[in-house]
Amino acid sequence: MLPVFRPYQQSDLSICLKIFDSNTPPYFDPSERGDFEDFLHRQPCPYFVLEQDGETIACGGYFSNPNGDIVLAWGMVRRDLHKSGFGSLLLKERIQKIRIHDSGHRIVIDTSQHSQGFFCRHGFRSTGITENHYGPGLHRVDMELNP
Repeated sequence: MLPVFRPYQQSDLSICLKIFDSNTPPYFDPSERGDFEDFLHRQPCPYFVLEQDGETIACGGYFSNPNGDIVLAWGMVRRDLHKSGFGSLLLKERIQKIRIHDSGHRIVIDTSQHSQGFFCRHGFRSTGITENHYGPGLHRVDMELNP
């Protein structure tokens, strides 16, 4: 069965937190969990889940920043499914939605050094690194994808 990409609902909260937990560490610092949970409660921007066989396996969204850039937000795949193609599918679906509604804008992300290679493979380029930004040994890598 093909994966289903759909809007996030509040009933997805606990599974999205489990996906976060499966990636902590090394992809997220435990101190970020509260921020992610608050984000899910507020739902301040378009946010989506990816389901496979009726099970939520990934989540991610995007928002516009004051500079007019589109920022990818809180994208993640359940850790045991990394390198399965679901992360690429989640990213492509979000970029497709962005291009439909906000074409011509730069897409940016801040991610860790552990995910930098994934985004490079999809055409993003690094624009800066802040060491220990998220936590000890977890560096922030700023990246962009031009229109």
